[in-house]
Amino acid sequence: MSLKLIVNFDILSCMAVEEYNSMASYYDTVLEPVLWRLRKKIVQMSRIHTGTRVLEIACGTGTQAVRFKVAGADYTGIDLSPAMLLVAKKRGLECIHADGTRLAMEPDSFDVVTITLALHEVAPEIRKGIMEEMIRVCVPGGYLVVVDYTVNKKGGLYPALGKKTIHFIEKLVGGSHYRNYLKFMQNGGLEGFLGFFELEIEDKSFSAGGNIGIYRLLVKK
Repeated sequence: MSLKLIVNFDILSCMAVEEYNSMASYYDTVLEPVLWRLRKKIVQMSRIHTGTRVLEIACGTGTQAVRFKVAGADYTGIDLSPAMLLVAKKRGLECIHADGTRLAMEPDSFDVVTITLALHEVAPEIRKGIMEEMIRVCVPGGYLVVVDYTVNKKGGLYPALGKKTIHFIEKLVGGSHYRNYLKFMQNGGLEGFLGFFELEIEDKSFSAGGNIGIYRLLVKK
């Protein structure tokens, strides 16, 4: 079984590399206590079995990679932040070069292609390019498992608190990250974005009071 984390240093992609470089040393300490249930659900939604070929876009420090590996996946991941990938390398994960918007993989190379909480932070043209590449390298009948913020219209304290917390975190990060997040949400969040692609929503689940969606999309070509 191969476990690869693919590094990309292409600053022209504008994917907030410097922001993640600065957060790498404490990223897992702060976020993993919050995200561990979500990460477990992502593996479940991906229908992993031994030998399932998985590509993860924006794999970061490799925390999701470890869960895919334990489930038996033949895993490949890509990310743009050298500092985040250095943390992954210290976990014993192999790092190689790639580009999330120009993947050096053949078409139909993976059974599952996934991305978690990264689409909202990039410019619309990059977001579209990432999705197009995800579709290209996924086998017909395979899945995209896409996780990001949703426009939550539920009432109640917990959904409202989740929404305010997410907005606060994104604003704290600031810069192009925050501006892209605002545009993403103004255009319908994850489901609004997915509407631009001819993909069948086979299953979906929600967390953080309905503010984060996990969508399993069937790829047909």
